[in-house]
Amino acid sequence: MPSTDLTFRVASLHDRDIILHHRRSMFRDMQNGTEAELDRMVETTRPWLEQALADGSYRAWLAEDARGKVVAGGGVLMCPWPARPGDPNARRALILNVYTEPEFRRKGIARRIMSLITGWLKEQGWHVVFLHASDEGRPLYNSMGFTPTNEMRLELTRPIPD
Repeated sequence: MPSTDLTFRVASLHDRDIILHHRRSMFRDMQNGTEAELDRMVETTRPWLEQALADGSYRAWLAEDARGKVVAGGGVLMCPWPARPGDPNARRALILNVYTEPEFRRKGIARRIMSLITGWLKEQGWHVVFLHASDEGRPLYNSMGFTPTNEMRLELTRPIPD
């Protein structure tokens, strides 16, 4: 099914559960987290997502097949952030929750979702957008012009070496 056979739309608060399903499935597919951790993540994220969808700090797009089944989605979190060289805006955009149901992968749907997100951000005057790429998603993001950065992470729940 090519992406032309799908309908793309902006998500609403009523789509909260499908967005949470995408987020959980994304981490599950990357083998990141136990079932209990994934369940806890969803329950912790639910009230945040409701608030972020309501206040507009999170905007998502969904792809639906002819029957109205959501087969893919992705969104962007927009938050205050210090300006930096090359981006004078005191805000940051971070793409999250890009997910395509397994039977719909490799059909250009994620690329279309990403194009909707980046196109909207450009229209809104954003200069830069960030994301964290899975191994499976990295080729798509590279092909769209995303470049690796020097960002690092420290898990504070683990012992910190001296």
